[in-house]
Amino acid sequence: MKGRTHWRKAAVLALPALALAGVLGARVAQGAIASEVVVQGGTLSLSTSGLYGTDFGLSVGDVTRQNADGSTTSVRVGRLGFAEGRLNELCLSFQQQVLGSWFTVYITGGDGNRSTWEIRTDNVELDVVTATGALDMDGVVKIGVPGEDVTTIKDAAGNSVPNPLRVPAAEHRIGIDATFAEFRQVRGQIAVMSIPRPLRIPNLALRMEPGRGQCAAPVAPQGNP
Repeated sequence: MKGRTHWRKAAVLALPALALAGVLGARVAQGAIASEVVVQGGTLSLSTSGLYGTDFGLSVGDVTRQNADGSTTSVRVGRLGFAEGRLNELCLSFQQQVLGSWFTVYITGGDGNRSTWEIRTDNVELDVVTATGALDMDGVVKIGVPGEDVTTIKDAAGNSVPNPLRVPAAEHRIGIDATFAEFRQVRGQIAVMSIPRPLRIPNLALRMEPGRGQCAAPVAPQGNP
């Protein structure tokens, strides 16, 4: 019959976008992403022109991942945190297979001005599987400190949280502690993204495209935050 709308097929094709929206808790109309994202059976691709933060900390953590067959795997990650952070444009992408076909869902946001560093948040924590980009650290920079001694995340009173990156204290994993850190043209694979409250992003949008894609390489930011 001509003119019939194939709602069943449309619903199936929409599943990847709906699934990612559920995973991210993306409330596109309100310009917000939920406070914690845990990606199981895959990774979330992140791309940003710039990421700047104060009280930067980095160490080595472990994440338990659930595989497609129900088993679990322990994954070693680089765990980093900022007490206060700013982002300059943001793209997140996630690949999903439905009925044998691959789709990529994208969540993008920003004001389009690479000089504004418009996305602000605090007490950010990222578990990074891989990452590329340029890193500059300033202020008091300590490299090689025990991971459990890194200071970054703050409590409600503004005090540093002990062992904020939750690394095994007995193993004394290597850590980096810096007053300021700035990443430029960052691309990475994220296993867990955690912030204390919803992250509000201007012009937040969600779209789905066929195939296995990823966020475009970020353009360099303009100026400093």
